[in-house]
Amino acid sequence: MSNAKETRVAGVDAYWGSHATDEWSDAIVAAMKLGGVDNLFFVSGTEINFFQEAIAKAEARGTPAPRLVTMVHESVALNAALGASMISGKPAAAVSHVDVGTFHYGAAIHTAWRGGYPVMILGGTGPRAFPGSMPGARDSLVQWHQEPRDQNGIVRDFTKADHRLEHQDNPGLIVSRLLQIAMSEARGPVYLSIPRETAMLQTGGSSAFPTVAQLGLARPVAPCEDDARAIARWLVKSENPCVFVERSGRDPQAIEELVRLSELLALPIAETAGADRLNFPNGHPHFGTGPSSRDADVLLVLDAVAPFIPGPGSPSPDAKIAWVGVDPVLSRYKTMEFRADLWIPASVAQTLRAISAAAEMMLDRSDLSRIAARRERLLDRKRAIHARLEAQAAEDARQGRPSGRWVARELGRLLSPEAVLLNDAISNSEFVRAHAGRESFGGYFRSGGSSGGWGSGAAFGAKLAAPDREVVLASGDGYFMFGAPMAALWAASFHKAPYLSVVFVNGSYSTGTSGLKNLYPDGVAVSSGNFNGGVFDPPPDFARLAEAAGGFGVCVTETDQVGPALEEGLAQVRKGAPAVVAVRVPGPTTAR
Repeated sequence: MSNAKETRVAGVDAYWGSHATDEWSDAIVAAMKLGGVDNLFFVSGTEINFFQEAIAKAEARGTPAPRLVTMVHESVALNAALGASMISGKPAAAVSHVDVGTFHYGAAIHTAWRGGYPVMILGGTGPRAFPGSMPGARDSLVQWHQEPRDQNGIVRDFTKADHRLEHQDNPGLIVSRLLQIAMSEARGPVYLSIPRETAMLQTGGSSAFPTVAQLGLARPVAPCEDDARAIARWLVKSENPCVFVERSGRDPQAIEELVRLSELLALPIAETAGADRLNFPNGHPHFGTGPSSRDADVLLVLDAVAPFIPGPGSPSPDAKIAWVGVDPVLSRYKTMEFRADLWIPASVAQTLRAISAAAEMMLDRSDLSRIAARRERLLDRKRAIHARLEAQAAEDARQGRPSGRWVARELGRLLSPEAVLLNDAISNSEFVRAHAGRESFGGYFRSGGSSGGWGSGAAFGAKLAAPDREVVLASGDGYFMFGAPMAALWAASFHKAPYLSVVFVNGSYSTGTSGLKNLYPDGVAVSSGNFNGGVFDPPPDFARLAEAAGGFGVCVTETDQVGPALEEGLAQVRKGAPAVVAVRVPGPTTAR
């Protein structure tokens, strides 16, 4: 029978190493922890009790296992895993109940895939063994409902790999192999479904399997020297260059190398609206001071999905374009209209280092003079941008009702340099980027996908991964509601991982208001002011959500209340309570 002692293969213990286990579930949790998974975000289910037993057993014995983090909603659990992973750079995991729990992960699966998060998504599967025939067999009427034709098919289009654990598998190897795939570039989520009967198989006291470290991860690839020299030559001789960034800041060395190259050649840095983290210090004179994609004569695109919109944003046909990233042609996306002279499938950091080295060898006196003049122009532009932002904020400060710009400005004023800022705003996201920008690696994040609801769970996961740093979520009210905030605030309170949510409340969805205006500017809906379907005004009282979770909440409607409310929210977080500061701001259909 398959639940007898595990069959031994000669030499396997010496080859991989043996680990003390009673059941397959013990090997599963040990392989997860040995593979770098510190937190398992867990939503209860009858067929995944083996995780609870295995982790409790490991804690009692002092053997490896991730921390089991109790959650009360699957989408929040998966978003928390994303948040923990983005802060730590390590894999994280979330487990849910059969197919229904996997469905409840919802749009967080999209975010995991499009954002390239190295997370292990887990789901128990309904037992199907005849009642009483083996441990873990069917014992509840509901389990006849819990056997879809292909549970893994729910997520297959959104993962790098998926597997259903079978009796002939080595459970530790399967976990390590999936984590190896998730953590190797281009990183992304993996899915493992586990039958209860399989998880409860006996091992005979030990199990041999490789760790992720033993399997190894794919190493970053260096660029071709000829390609690096070609790009360096284009940049050195260019009149109007620009570097476009979006995700290159996942590697702190890429940030350092980009600063070095930018300062060497006075290269302006343009960050796309979809940037999911800090890619370049926001206060640097070269940040946000470059030409448009249409006007640049050389474009260096670093790990970006869409640096501009083809057509209205297309560069000149004579412009030189180099596109660099571990997957520069974006194989996870079907339709891509972008052109480039060079597609470089290589590490961004190593490519920038090679370009810098080549450029240093090429520079002559004429180049240095032209670059020095450009450096002064960029500094002047940065000063003008800063002055304009301050003037706009000062004008908003004189108004009685708060604006999104003023909320972002006050938030930026109060945030410590070490704080982690998650930007899940939509209508007000550019205000957040402009006024609360960060300067160092790991200080700023967006979801990396197009799904709403990432922020609350991700903020909780980020706080778990970085307990000594303040974590602040800036969110639109629509996305805030998408994220099941009650479940996230409860987790923050229960697990003592508090964060501050700043909610821009405009009582509307930009898709159903601004989007409608853009698509039908002369339509009946716009001309009559009928935005039914895009407006939810009056909005919910978000502050009471925090109070229900034992936290602090306040609703703000006056400009002079914004700063004090944010200060109090941060103070409450420092005392250990999650906080929500909800500020009423103008919406797309309302005048100031």
